[in-house]
Amino acid sequence: PLRVPAAHFPDARVVRGRVGTRSRRAFPSFSVWARRTFAHAHSHATPLQQVASETMMTSRPVSLASRASAAARGTRKRACSVRATRRVPTAHNKPCVTTSASSALGGSTIALDELAADATSGNPLIGITPDRAPMVEAAARGDTPGAGSFNWQKQWYPVAVIDLLDPTKPHPTQLLGVDIVVWRNGSNKWSVFEDKCPHRLAPLSEGRVEDDGTLLCAYHAWRFDDTGACTDMPQASSVEEEERIKNNPRSKASARPSMEAQGLVWAWGEAGPGAALESAMTPALLVPEIEGVGKSGPAPGGGFRNHWQVRDMPYGWASFFENAIDPAHAVVSHHTLVGDRYDDPAGFQCVVERPMTAEFGFRCALDPAVPPFNTIGKYDAETSYDFQPPTLLKIDWRHEEARFLTSHYCVPTRPGWCRHFVATVAQREQNTSNKVRQHRWFKLNLFTLTSPAWLTHVLGPTFLHQDMVLLHSQERIIARGEGQAMAEKWKEQVFIPTGADKMTVMFYQWFGKHGPVPWAGVGGSQLPPIERDQSKLFDTWEMHTKYCTHCQGALRNTTSLKWLAVAGASAKAVWVVTTLAFAAAAAGAAAGPGAEPSLASIINEVPLSAAGDVFSALSLAGTAYGLHGFASMFRTFPFSHAEESIVMEGTAKIGLSNDGPSPYIDFVDNMLFGGDKLTGKTHAGGCECSGCSPHFDGIRSTVLAARKNKQAAKTAVKGAAKPEEAPVSR
Repeated sequence: PLRVPAAHFPDARVVRGRVGTRSRRAFPSFSVWARRTFAHAHSHATPLQQVASETMMTSRPVSLASRASAAARGTRKRACSVRATRRVPTAHNKPCVTTSASSALGGSTIALDELAADATSGNPLIGITPDRAPMVEAAARGDTPGAGSFNWQKQWYPVAVIDLLDPTKPHPTQLLGVDIVVWRNGSNKWSVFEDKCPHRLAPLSEGRVEDDGTLLCAYHAWRFDDTGACTDMPQASSVEEEERIKNNPRSKASARPSMEAQGLVWAWGEAGPGAALESAMTPALLVPEIEGVGKSGPAPGGGFRNHWQVRDMPYGWASFFENAIDPAHAVVSHHTLVGDRYDDPAGFQCVVERPMTAEFGFRCALDPAVPPFNTIGKYDAETSYDFQPPTLLKIDWRHEEARFLTSHYCVPTRPGWCRHFVATVAQREQNTSNKVRQHRWFKLNLFTLTSPAWLTHVLGPTFLHQDMVLLHSQERIIARGEGQAMAEKWKEQVFIPTGADKMTVMFYQWFGKHGPVPWAGVGGSQLPPIERDQSKLFDTWEMHTKYCTHCQGALRNTTSLKWLAVAGASAKAVWVVTTLAFAAAAAGAAAGPGAEPSLASIINEVPLSAAGDVFSALSLAGTAYGLHGFASMFRTFPFSHAEESIVMEGTAKIGLSNDGPSPYIDFVDNMLFGGDKLTGKTHAGGCECSGCSPHFDGIRSTVLAARKNKQAAKTAVKGAAKPEEAPVSR
């Protein structure tokens, strides 16, 4: 943990701990000390840093000083002797000396000076796309309406994956508690309406997409074009009456501004007369590394992107980000898939790379990046987490030979539910030693790049369901029905003794100030009770398959193959029984009238091919059983940490969740990036190497610092021999 010199706290008093006679220092009032620190930092900060400082001042954790005192009275415990060796000294992670009088926070690694410094540390523009950078600067100057606050409705939200939609049907979903419908119009563009007909408020999602590109309401056959205008009204008694009614604004369906980008349908957070202009002036949270990539395939800069995964999850928006932004849970909750719950947990520091602001969230680096991003004792890759409200979380894993950028979008659909989108893009460097191929994070992500969409989707629950019950129940236990008080209740009830939870604390600081989610409707914010019926909680059909054309097709094919296998097994079984009957008859005839044939004589009459027929029948029956189990994954996939999962264990057995060589990974890597596939490729937009990003120096990582020093030494040696050579970009 970081240690704070006692001289920084002249008002601190020495208290006696409970363990022996070791002395510790108790903090004076947090507010008194923190405000002094903030005032000093604020007076020397840039305008952008001042905005971040004010944000942190007004959204600090509740009872942090009391937590520090409680932690100081406690004792440091280790689960096992192995874990005690996992804290690696870095620039931000000094060895722990619990007997030191300057150990102001006892067992906690969230030091008060660290939290205060976060308000003005980092680069306000790192991780921000160029089209949104002017918004950051304008917000810092206070030039934008509502600067320093967050408006949930005036944002773009992804609502569907284009590749998974059936263009001949309307598709219902929800956004901020409002029912909406996604459908493809006559211009082959996807439109988004509020899911109600203006006539009698029947759901338009139960209607039809007609051949002329209009959306027909199935109740009274009113039709609407992509703007929401009514184009046909069969109940009108005359053409004049129909035209008069059509010209009435109340005859229009409520259309939302929508667009298509990155293979997703996006919808604006509200309808209304000003929505079109506001949406046109607001850039969506797009990811430059996958710009222009609709389906799985090559991405800018020689990269490669996998298929979008989308799933409705039975927990809320805040619970999703609390979980996704927490690196410490990965190797525990996702045991065997990405690591080992017994050997891989380790301590680390979260270092702020972009300070928290209302409009643009925050970004932190893990220092060091612990498993699953590295192996303990072998820290050769760096990882950053970038939260940009209201929907985006980017997990950026960087190795000197490769990069994986995972983009998560989380959309608040209704209280207690969210819709999760995720895709990963891989980038490789040319002419490397390929040592990254043995890296577990590289192997796990590369596996998904070449898998067909339906396989990626059906295996998704093996990961997502591992912590789904935990999040579903935890959210409801904390909120106790009051979903809108989630941030405050979270701070009051949880216990945060280590720095591993720092990003989660920062997220709830942001959410506490700029939340709650503004659900539509009166009383619509109440969370439903904990779902105890596992058939509903793990219902993959309702959460994904019913709106995914890839998975529906795979389910049909799997079911057909299952019944073919059943038919084949049945036919072979009938043939075996018939063969045995003929053998018994032949043995009886040989024994003579009235004599019973012996078992040996019957076996002698059985042809040798019968053994093969029995094997075939059993093999086909086993195949049918396996296909039945696989098909059931498209409908449900229950999971319990108290039981072993054959799917998870299988992943561990083939070596994807552990460091080491893999012929399969070698083959896939060569297929995607080998040969001259990267020749002449420029780096993708969003690249943060020293040659591409003006914010390269804002990356805070000991791994990167060591790599930069190594490259600088090499460059110096080369420069002595060839002064004309330019430095190499990271």
